[in-house]
Amino acid sequence: MEEIRVRPLKVKELKAYIDSQEFEESAVLPISRHRALSHIENPRAQPDDVILVLVYFNNKMEAYLGVLPDELHFKEGTYRVGWLSCMWVNPILRGKGIAKRLIQTVFDAWDHRILVTEFTVAAKGLYDYTKQFVDLAQPVGVRGYLRFNWSELLPKRDEKWQKWKPVLQLSDALLNIPNSLRLALHKKQSNVVAEQVTTIDEASWQFIHSRKSGELMNRNQAEIEWIYNNPWLKEGPEDKDSKRYHFSSVANRFQFIYLKVKEGEELIGFLLLSVRDQNVKVPYAYFDKENASKMFEVIRQYLFDFKANMLTVFHPDLVTYIQENKTPFYLKRNFQRHYIVTKEFAPFLSTNPLRIQDGDADCSFT
Repeated sequence: MEEIRVRPLKVKELKAYIDSQEFEESAVLPISRHRALSHIENPRAQPDDVILVLVYFNNKMEAYLGVLPDELHFKEGTYRVGWLSCMWVNPILRGKGIAKRLIQTVFDAWDHRILVTEFTVAAKGLYDYTKQFVDLAQPVGVRGYLRFNWSELLPKRDEKWQKWKPVLQLSDALLNIPNSLRLALHKKQSNVVAEQVTTIDEASWQFIHSRKSGELMNRNQAEIEWIYNNPWLKEGPEDKDSKRYHFSSVANRFQFIYLKVKEGEELIGFLLLSVRDQNVKVPYAYFDKENASKMFEVIRQYLFDFKANMLTVFHPDLVTYIQENKTPFYLKRNFQRHYIVTKEFAPFLSTNPLRIQDGDADCSFT
């Protein structure tokens, strides 16, 4: 007889779970160890928050759904919420309504205060089926391609390209020869100075604090530093754990970088960059609109320093600058990130500014 059991895990139970024999011997992991430890350190998480839902089929874990505790800051008040993060269902259970049970368990645990972003088309269909979500925001981002890396991009978009990877790698190598000469023409000295630091000092925090009015997540200093100090990706080759986890947990290179941007003695910007292999993002950026060009000068220099292949940004001032000005990118592509939220918050959406930083939700971590 088939037996399906749903097991919610709370923050206070997570450490014991990743230390357990069950976790060690499981064929599939529902969370990486370092992601679990990051969750435990999350300043917005509370001990009784349901953070992971496991589904067992005949006593074997065959599906899971993660939750990232967070807060929404509206003029009407602050509300604790959970972001859906990383859902997996073993194909053998498809058609049994497991995904719906996962989501319903989270709805019940979080009083229907749920958000989602960066979902697949199939997942969006599931969320629409629940009739619980409305659109929160659909900001426009831009991705700038600096070097040719089709051998990395195309197989991710469509598995059929995997067999052509050696040909794509050769093509990338050949195209990047003349491309390197093109990029050399874009190197130039900047009038601003970026100081790489490892903490947010008092002057930097005062600068940030004065420029984050209206942010929907409205992170404080400790919460930004939690992101910086607790990444979900660790550097290194695939290991036993990463091969059992269906989402990203390792990368050849992953790091966060704090940058204090000065013009003379004046602080004009504070940036948090993330570097994953040869790809750069800007999870958090604080500056005045008139200094967008200077922030891009700093970012451009780091793109060259890291020999980056591409940059992805959603900050509206950076997006506008990249779209409207000459840049070192051989290709610029616009796209949208879609955020949805449960209907409970619909009355607030028209009366509040909805400023969302690139790194809000779990977008900082991957």
